[in-house]
Amino acid sequence: MASLLIPLLGRVAAKAGDALVAELLRAWGLDKARRKLERHLAAVQCVLLDADAKSRTNPAVRHWVKDLKTAAYQADDVLDGFRYEALRRRAAQIRPSSTAHKMLSYFTVNSPVVFRLSMSKKMKNCLDMIDELVVEMNNFHFLQHADAPSIVHPQTHSHVDELEVVGRQDEKERVVKILLHHSRNNNSDNNVMVLPIVGMGGIGKTTLAQLVHNDQRVVHHFELVLWVCISDKFVIEEIIRSIIEVATMTKCDSTKMEALRKQLGEVLGRRRYLIILDDVWNEDRQKWDDMRSLLCSHAGSGSAIIVTSRSDQVASIMGTLPPRQISLLDEDQSWELFHRNTFGRGVEKQEELILTAKNIVHKCKGLPLAIKTMAALLLSKHHNQWLAVLDSDVWKNGILATGIVPALQLSYDHLSSEEKICFSFCAIFPKDSPMDKDMLIQLWIANDFIASETRGQEIFDVLVWRCFLQLDVDIGENWLSEFRDESIHRTTCKMHDLMHDLADFVSGNDCFILQESSLSQKIVQGSTYATSLQHEVRHLSLDHVSTYTVAAMEEIIAPRPRTILIQREWTRNPLSMAKSTFVSLRALKTFSIKTHMTNMKHLRYLDCSYSLISALPEATTMLYSLQTLKLIGCRYLKKLPEELRYMSSLRHILLAGCHRLERMPQGIGQMNSLHTLTSFVIVSDAGCGIDQLKDLNLGGALSLTELRKVHSPENAKQGNMSAKHNLKRLSLDWASGSSSTHVGYEVDTNAEGILDALHPHKMLEVLLLSNYTGAKFSPWMHNSPLLEHLSELSLSSCPNCKDLPPLWKLPSLGYLSLDGLHSLRSICVGNDDKDNVESCISPPLFFPKLETMIVSNMPKLRRWHQEVAGQVAVVSFPHLKKLHIYGCPMLASMPKMLPLLEDLLVKKARHIPLYHLMNLCVQSNLECRGSIEVKPTVGWLPIGDLHFLKPGDLTLRLRFLTEIVARFEEELNRIPCRFIKKLSIESCGCLFSSEPSQIQRNIWNYFGFIEWLCIKGSNNIVQWPVVEIKNLNSLRALHLIECFNLTGSVPSTISEDEEVLPHRLLELSIVRSGNLVEVPKLPESLETLLIASCPKLVCMPKNLGNMKKLRELSVHVCDALAAFPDGMYGFTALKRLDMQGCPRLEALPEGLLQQLQALEGLRILDCPKLDGALSIGGAYWHLVQAIRHRYVGNSTEYSHSSANWFARL
Repeated sequence: MASLLIPLLGRVAAKAGDALVAELLRAWGLDKARRKLERHLAAVQCVLLDADAKSRTNPAVRHWVKDLKTAAYQADDVLDGFRYEALRRRAAQIRPSSTAHKMLSYFTVNSPVVFRLSMSKKMKNCLDMIDELVVEMNNFHFLQHADAPSIVHPQTHSHVDELEVVGRQDEKERVVKILLHHSRNNNSDNNVMVLPIVGMGGIGKTTLAQLVHNDQRVVHHFELVLWVCISDKFVIEEIIRSIIEVATMTKCDSTKMEALRKQLGEVLGRRRYLIILDDVWNEDRQKWDDMRSLLCSHAGSGSAIIVTSRSDQVASIMGTLPPRQISLLDEDQSWELFHRNTFGRGVEKQEELILTAKNIVHKCKGLPLAIKTMAALLLSKHHNQWLAVLDSDVWKNGILATGIVPALQLSYDHLSSEEKICFSFCAIFPKDSPMDKDMLIQLWIANDFIASETRGQEIFDVLVWRCFLQLDVDIGENWLSEFRDESIHRTTCKMHDLMHDLADFVSGNDCFILQESSLSQKIVQGSTYATSLQHEVRHLSLDHVSTYTVAAMEEIIAPRPRTILIQREWTRNPLSMAKSTFVSLRALKTFSIKTHMTNMKHLRYLDCSYSLISALPEATTMLYSLQTLKLIGCRYLKKLPEELRYMSSLRHILLAGCHRLERMPQGIGQMNSLHTLTSFVIVSDAGCGIDQLKDLNLGGALSLTELRKVHSPENAKQGNMSAKHNLKRLSLDWASGSSSTHVGYEVDTNAEGILDALHPHKMLEVLLLSNYTGAKFSPWMHNSPLLEHLSELSLSSCPNCKDLPPLWKLPSLGYLSLDGLHSLRSICVGNDDKDNVESCISPPLFFPKLETMIVSNMPKLRRWHQEVAGQVAVVSFPHLKKLHIYGCPMLASMPKMLPLLEDLLVKKARHIPLYHLMNLCVQSNLECRGSIEVKPTVGWLPIGDLHFLKPGDLTLRLRFLTEIVARFEEELNRIPCRFIKKLSIESCGCLFSSEPSQIQRNIWNYFGFIEWLCIKGSNNIVQWPVVEIKNLNSLRALHLIECFNLTGSVPSTISEDEEVLPHRLLELSIVRSGNLVEVPKLPESLETLLIASCPKLVCMPKNLGNMKKLRELSVHVCDALAAFPDGMYGFTALKRLDMQGCPRLEALPEGLLQQLQALEGLRILDCPKLDGALSIGGAYWHLVQAIRHRYVGNSTEYSHSSANWFARL
């Protein structure tokens, strides 16, 4: 699309005016050509919006736009070549002459005269091409646009047929209750509540608002209920006019604001009103403040406004109540909506038609507009055309032109040109993959979509506010768990599948995701689709490097691609291609750096994270345009290039997880552009010490390791940590990054002085302290105002510290981890002065915002508080949700005030009485998701009074019980049985018997409410435990692990066709049961089945093929299994098939084969007799080639990262 060229041409024009480039071109006599290029680019930019519109209907214009894009990229390369030469010359003046000469031979033509002539010729060719395009442009007579054309919005209304709405009744009830509750409790005339309803286009915001508008409770409660569609520009006069017209049902001709204000007062008349403002796009706070002031001045008590919008920013500006985020429909609701709009309107039901329809509905991903659009499309189609629709390529290119894309494109059309191109670039990432915010911004800058990180942050926020991107918190937390000590919190996001389709659509052929699937095979074979892509892809995401993917890549990429991102390490093959492939590359992610480094002089972004490199080539230091260098998780990396300091454009060096890094290069303090350096290894060599940090304006995260090598506190002060105001996260480690234990127990007073000298600025958010050998913490850690913004604190392996700073005084502290403080006896320690005594015994002052607390490996810790002046301080955690205590054998009590606790884990803390844990529930009425463990030394369970527990609070773990005594049953009955939802039984033979006793039956009857059951290591289970589990009617998940004598047979009293498993069971797994021969009849409710390490299993359940709800089937290491049951036509819901280590399995049944095409994931490893059929050209290939996540072959070639990826499906 031509509009995407606007930011590209703008950046090329800016480069033409760059001071470094202009100076060099003047010296070479090319300044006239440079200025002409600037003028032409400015002229072309002014007509691109009109060219974009005309290109949709005029092939000649479309071809002109395509040629313009090629010319723009060529001009960009030429200007970047001049800029690189200017940077190289500047660096050569300060680099050692021998090194500069050596590197020069790598990166330039040896003869400066030849190089100058070559570059001049490229400049002339580029200008000639643009001259021709300008002539053609004038012949097209494009219109010039200073601003983007206005967008026409469809008008909405308040009518809705409630019988046609699916899946929004519960949400409607919640909204109505919120409205009525706040309205009845709001007695102020001027305090009108505003409730935003937010969600992506087509999700049903307007429908929900219509349901609320027409609800009789709302109609009767409010004196005036008005619907106003905003859509277009937020013009206050027009909105007032619309309110007047809707209320009076007559046209309002007033144009003066004063007249409109008076009429508004007459219409509203201080009545209790509800106004629904539908489809609001305004993000100007002042406009809303003015509008709200008018509405409030005429509001009656309890008045309300509902706002629907696609933008979270709109919600934050206008809302007085938390926004209601509209969710997608689930599969049942999606099917119901589709069914009503097809089969409910005369389409004849047929079994094969229903299966096809359900697969189509699944592709709509729960978006109501998409489902209704597909239903309308298929309603007019003949039955045999439905399958063609399902298999059609339009799912990639945009079925969506008939309904889905217009709904989402309305949001897209509101974006600026920069925002559009940044969004379209996101098509390079696979669906459902997490995208790191900083990575996105760095890639946008590397590709010249934007000029600065500040602008990138603004664009990212806009894309999130307008629902193009969805923030993803869980990924960030999981990633942090690996490198918590030295990484900064990542902001990650995802794209809804339909938003990804939109990005794919608007990016055209620029962006492509290449996976070893049917698509890549078609490309290799020269398909029609490959022809449409041939040599046009500039931004490529490569699943992994293999013969097939590289061959496909050579067919589709442009002669000079800009971005290549290799997502996974599969075979550790280097990316081996022609040198010219890398000449224009701006961004590269790879697991091997054996590519042509010397050809990548334009590279701005290099990511070699998680590779096995031990060092980067010295030639890397000639990448003078490089801005971002990512080496995260390179666990073998020992050193960085020595002349790194000459890389003048480098802004970000990310080294988290590089624990073997031995030192930093000399003179890193000269890198004035450096903004992020996540790790700094301190050594005593000149030019490599902590003094190198003095003048660096670092932000984000910084980890200092080997602080023991800092000579003195004076030396530490040279790091100038207090002046680094952009630093958010600081890690201080007295050992190396790879050290897992503290340096030693000897008290080091020098360490105390060094810590004191490293005091950070007061805006620090995260502080981590490790392997500290001082006896006391620094005074600045006792200074609450200095750490008032600190949200995370981790103190690890500080063996000599006996007292903690007053952590309870930190107002923002939300996460606290204390590990390996071997001398600590009390968490909270007071002083002798009166003020501290009073604060110590004042509960409100303790940990005001703490939500997560980890206390581990502290052998001397005895209490949470210390007696001060004869008083016992009460430790209060008013917001604590997660408390984990591990390895504190002397701790003898628990905090009493934990009103919000959700997650409690206590391990290796044998002195904490069980009633302390129970009293938490009694006194605080909390929900406790910890576990109670019964040990053989106890024999019975001293539960205590649990009347205040809530249903579902308790997981009960029974281990190593050899006999049941009456006291055990008596204590067990003191827990209301409905509270136990999970039960874990390990090595408790006394609970199972071929002929259970009455006490055994009583115990199992007591567990009738459990939903999750794990039985492990019970070797006296031979036949299926029918009596024990038959009454567990609430059971949803059953796991049998290491029940080595279980054969799977059922008692003779049970018929072959009788079900022995609970009828609501959803999940069944049988693992490491060496004598299992068969599996009994499965319940029809089952959704997940796992059978693993059962070498004697010869047959699967006979009714397996009729499991219509089964979504996941996994069979691992079942040596004797030779075949599945015949038929298996009932697998209509199967989405994931995982077969491993079944060497005798020769074929798959016909019914299962028919379902293969609908799978989302297929993994068949170490099943040699199936390999041929599943390979290219094999009997099953046409059925499996389209499966996105497909792995077939030998497990030894199957990477760990691929296993993790498949497990996340």
